[in-house]
Amino acid sequence: MYLDLYEKTRLVILFNDDTTKSTCSLACAAGVINQNKGRIKRVKVADFLTGKLLDADKAYFLEGSDIPGVMSYTSRVAFSSKTQASTLQKKHGGRIITFDQALKDQLEDEE
Repeated sequence: MYLDLYEKTRLVILFNDDTTKSTCSLACAAGVINQNKGRIKRVKVADFLTGKLLDADKAYFLEGSDIPGVMSYTSRVAFSSKTQASTLQKKHGGRIITFDQALKDQLEDEE
């Protein structure tokens, strides 16, 4: 997969041994995160508007909007501020959630 095409939906997983794994979306990262619990130092997500990486725990996810999902039927895109997420929510629908909830929902979708 050409990750540069997914600059605004990518995730970067930083492991305790300082290696990293980059993915195109939460859909592709969810399994890696789930299988490596305890081995992950940090997860970064791209802000959907700017493409800049931020700590996943500080991001606001817009889930279930009409923005096309990447590798998933359900769209889940991240924003650095709740205001930004809310602005797009008004235009595209969906709900605003945390990274933990977005990850949980993605893993449930895969069952």
